[in-house]
Order: sequence, then structure tokens, then C-alpha cells
Amino acid sequence: MPLVERRYAEALIDISGGSGAIDAYLSELQAIVEIFNRQSDFKFFLLNPEIKVEIKKEVVKKVFLGQIRPEILNFLMLLLDKGRIKFVPGILDEYTKMADKKRNILSMTVISAEPLDDLQVQEIKLKYMKSFNVSAVKVRTEIDKSLIGGVKVKIGDKVSDGSLKGRLHSLKEILIG
Repeated sequence: MPLVERRYAEALIDISGGSGAIDAYLSELQAIVEIFNRQSDFKFFLLNPEIKVEIKKEVVKKVFLGQIRPEILNFLMLLLDKGRIKFVPGILDEYTKMADKKRNILSMTVISAEPLDDLQVQEIKLKYMKSFNVSAVKVRTEIDKSLIGGVKVKIGDKVSDGSLKGRLHSLKEILIG
């Protein structure tokens, strides 16, 4: 449910942006999700519908009190009350996107047929930094052997296909009509 995740992330970004704590909130959310993912017993406990919400809230308070900001702890309490604690990883993903946007950081995925070296990645970063007029670029790389050569760049839901496979497909479409 991306809409639910987006709404909660928007609320958090509004709170964190107002206090100038975007990075701190992000760091704390990442730590919570890491615990959520690594501690399967804890995750099972939080997701178990047979355990009363009040008991879950007490355990979460004991685990996180003094470790995270009160706003984040209250946020976790709200998610428990609403039965939406399972959305924490998705909320983190949405929050990260929104935080990057607020901090003028472009996130992109570069897909290539072969692994790119650091210089190639740096050149792509610089090109997109200038094109989008951003202060920084986060790049995640993927390998797709079917591309034959070249690269595809994904930014959000937009894809720029500069791969040989993409060019051949475009040429085929032109020739076939």
C-alpha cells in the first residue's frame, strides 16, 4: 500500500523538516527497520494479531526509550495503535525519497550489461547532476546481460534507455512501422 506509506512518510518529513532533523529522523528510521528485519522474533511479536497493542507498546517503549527521538517513538506508538507497524520498511523507503528531494539529491539506478568502473559511474553522476541541477546524486548500479551494451538510467518512474538492446528495438519499430 504505497499510499499509506507515502502519507505517513509525508507526516514525518513535515515534522522533521520543521525541526531541521531530516537526517536524524532518517538515521533512526533506518535503525528501526534494521532491527525489524534482523530480529525475526521481535518482528513476529509486533505483527502478531493475538498480542494486545498495549503489550506491544510497552515492549517498544522499553526497547527504544532514550534511544530514539520522542517524535519517532510516538510515531511507532501511532503505527501500533492503527495496526500499521508492518508498513515501517515502506515508510522508510518513501521517507528516504522525500528527504532526498528536500536535500536536493537525485536518486537513480544505472543498469548496464557489464559492471561499470568508478570513473564511468562518476561521469554519469556528473552528467545528471548538471542536467537536473542538484547538489548530489545517489547511484545504484545493476547488471542486465540482455542489454548487450550501453546503459539504462532509471530516475523515479522514468527510464532513459541508451542500451544497444533499446536502440535495436527502436530501429525495429521504425522499420516495421
